[in-house]
Amino acid sequence: MKQTKKNHFRIAVKKCCASCARKDLTRAVSARWCEKHEKKVMACDYCNRWRMSRQLRMAGFARGKVKRIEYLRYLMAEREIESVAEQNGLTIEAKSIEQIRVEFEKEYGFIYINI
Repeated sequence: MKQTKKNHFRIAVKKCCASCARKDLTRAVSARWCEKHEKKVMACDYCNRWRMSRQLRMAGFARGKVKRIEYLRYLMAEREIESVAEQNGLTIEAKSIEQIRVEFEKEYGFIYINI
């Protein structure tokens, strides 16, 4: 039976090795192997030491904010420019995500839309 636990933002998280903060899984050819318990685990397995991972605890933190498609395209274009420059042997410093966000907001406004 699948079990879930809700995070602080009331989003249900499935309890399994993959959602655990302590996970240490390796995947051989087709089997999942838990390095901590030294055993094969199934997709829905979890042990009594299960604790929700940080990423899943923070899921929903934006509280309904969705990034504008224009911003996502702008970000993708900036990263593409950096990638092409690198492929051509140019050394340019990659912009931080914060720098890109500030540039976008100066020119086009807020990066989020409210839903």
